[in-house]
Parts: sequence; structure tokens; C-alpha cells
Amino acid sequence: MQQIVTQINNLYIPDSNSFRTDGLEAVGNAALQNGMILHVQSINDEVDWDISSHRAKECQLMLQHRERNMHSRYPNFEGSYQQSVLDLTYQGQVVGTLTLGYYGPYTFDDIELQLINSLNRLLIGIGVILLLIAAIFGSYLAMHLTRPIHHVVNAAQKIARGDYQVKIQEHYKTKEISELITAINEMAEQLRTKELQKQRLTADVAHELRTPLCNLQSHMEAVIDEVWEPTPELFRGCCDEIQRLTNIVNQLKELTEYEDHRVVLDKSNFQVSSFFDSILSSFAFSAKEKKVRLIVDCQNFKSICLADEQRIKQCIINLVSNAIKYTENGGTVKMTFKEDADFYYYDVSDTGIGIPSQDIPQLFERFYRVDESRARKTGGMGIGLSITKAIIEMHGGAIWVNSVVGQGSVFSFKLPKNSI
Repeated sequence: MQQIVTQINNLYIPDSNSFRTDGLEAVGNAALQNGMILHVQSINDEVDWDISSHRAKECQLMLQHRERNMHSRYPNFEGSYQQSVLDLTYQGQVVGTLTLGYYGPYTFDDIELQLINSLNRLLIGIGVILLLIAAIFGSYLAMHLTRPIHHVVNAAQKIARGDYQVKIQEHYKTKEISELITAINEMAEQLRTKELQKQRLTADVAHELRTPLCNLQSHMEAVIDEVWEPTPELFRGCCDEIQRLTNIVNQLKELTEYEDHRVVLDKSNFQVSSFFDSILSSFAFSAKEKKVRLIVDCQNFKSICLADEQRIKQCIINLVSNAIKYTENGGTVKMTFKEDADFYYYDVSDTGIGIPSQDIPQLFERFYRVDESRARKTGGMGIGLSITKAIIEMHGGAIWVNSVVGQGSVFSFKLPKNSI
């Protein structure tokens, strides 16, 4: 519009206060091509030129064409014929008015519509290409992510069916996938270990129960068949076998109660010196018989320990008993006590045969025994260390072991001072 105003101002004739009509016709035809109907009127009404009076049909067709353009693009477009009135000036003085009629509030001509349609087609094409790229990349990424998950699912299904030998060998750079695979492998290994322990439990319980039961059966059958006389010695032997069965059942029951936290601790303050004296008395005969030196090393014999004395004593007895069993004649078993601001520390060390490193992680599992053949000779069901661990954990403490084959072992545990 401003360009049209400038063009018409240049057509002004000051002498006659009019506008060149041939120029107005040229400008009006150009404006019509741009969708505007031009009407020029001088201030003195000497010129009153309107293109619609010269090209009425073309003006009507132009308006209809612009309306069709807008409805083709925006079917619900609400447009109408509108006019704008602008001043015509010469040297700062208003010399006339310019009225521009058009279909509005705005319209697109054919070139603009063509540009818009071309841009839309281009954007649609780009969108389709990007979608294809995204689909291809997404498929690749999905395959990359689901492949390890598929392996994990297969491994988990095998584990669910009881195949604990399964292990995922593939390695992936994705942290979460790597951690998931590690967790599945560890779970399979732990389940395999538990399964082996369950099988060992069945075998151990069967073995431990079979011997006294067979002895009782043979004694009773001998009495029934009148091969043996029912003497007090015979009944004493039967009583010993019954006692052995009772001890096995009691140990299993005790371990279950500890693991289920059904035992209430009776904590009290006890003096460490008298505590170790009673333990030394308990093992005086067995240590002397095996020529094993029992040593107590205490930071302060006047120290007072707050714990369930009888159950901690049971733990020390279990550890010292094992140490004496697996220490050769002439060896040494040492009990150590020390404390700091937060914990009591107990150690039982020996100069025995030691424990292989691969057996240490399972050492506190129920019925686990390092050397089956030696365990049969030394007796026991492999429950003592499990009970010891359960008691210490009930106190809020922890137990661990350091061992070197051929040099001996050190069993250590700590108890918190501030436990309730």
C-alpha cells in the first residue's frame, strides 16, 4: 500500500491540482494484479478515478479468485471485502485520498499458495524421511537392547526350570544391561550353591541319622533274636545312640530358631577374665590330650563385655573346638580379646591345616564341611559355624575368617557396644 501511495504521489500535477490519469491507469492495473482495487480522488474533486469503473468484471473476478484461494487453504476462513483509506500528499500538504479495496483481512495469491504448498510438500517429505530414519535407527536400537534382555530371559527361564549351570557369557557396554547380566549370573551361582548344599544336607542328615539308627536296630534285633542278653551295658549303648540322635535334632532345631530370630538374647555385663577362665577349663583335657597350647591374649582382663554371655561362650567354644580338631599335635590355639569405642573384638587363631580360599565363602553355610573324609573322622554335622554366625548376627555383629593352607586360620568376630 505504501508503495502505491508513493507511486501515485509521483503522478501529482501541482499546476492543475490533479493526477495524471494515464499513470493512474498503469498503477491501478498493477494494483489489481496484486489483489487491490484502486480509487483515487483529489482534494478538489477534479480527479475521481476508480479502476472498478473501467475494469469492473476483472475486479469482481479478482475478488472471487482471492476468496477461492483462501477457502482452498482454509475452508473455514471468514473473509470479506475491506477498504483502507490513505492520504496523498505533495510537499507535506494533503492533495487527495487513496482508497484500496481488497479481500481480507489478508489473502494469498497464486504464487504464495504455490510456495506454501511446495513448502508443505517439502516438510512432509522431510518428515517421512526422518520417520524412516527414526524407524530404522529405532529398530537397530531395539535389537541392540533386546538381544541381551532376550538372553537374560532365556537364562531366567532355564534357572526357573532348575538349570543352575546356565551362565551368560556375552559382555555389553551398557551399564544397566551389564549389571543385570552380572546379577543373573550371580543368582544362578548362588542357587546352584544352595542346591548343592540342599543335596549335601540330605546326604549328611541321612548319614548322621543312619549310623545311630542302624546301631539301635541291630541291638534290638539281637535282643529279640536272643543273641544278646538285655544287659545294662547294652541299654547304655542304646541310650548313647539315642542321645546322639537327640543332639542332631536339637542342633537343627537350635539353628532354625536362631535363623528365624525366635531366640531372645539375655544380655548382661560379664567380666572377660572369668569368661576366658571357664573356657580354658572346658578345653583343658582335650588340649592336653592333643598337646595343643591354649593361650589367652587380652587387652585388659578387667574389661566388662555387654552381651549374652552363655551364647557368646557357645560361639567361642565352637571356634576353639574346631581349632583344636584341625591343629596337629604340638600346635597352638590362641584366644584374643580387645575393644575400642564402638566394638568388642574376639579372635580365635590356630596353627592348623588352614582352609582353602575357595571354601571360605561357604564356610558358615549349614552342613558345609571343607574336607568330607576328614569331617567323618572328626565328627559333627557342620552346623556349629552356622549357629555361631547366627548368634553373632543376632547381637548385631559380624564374623569373618582369614586362613592360609598349611599355616592356620584366624576366626574373628565383633560385637557392637551400643546394641540394645
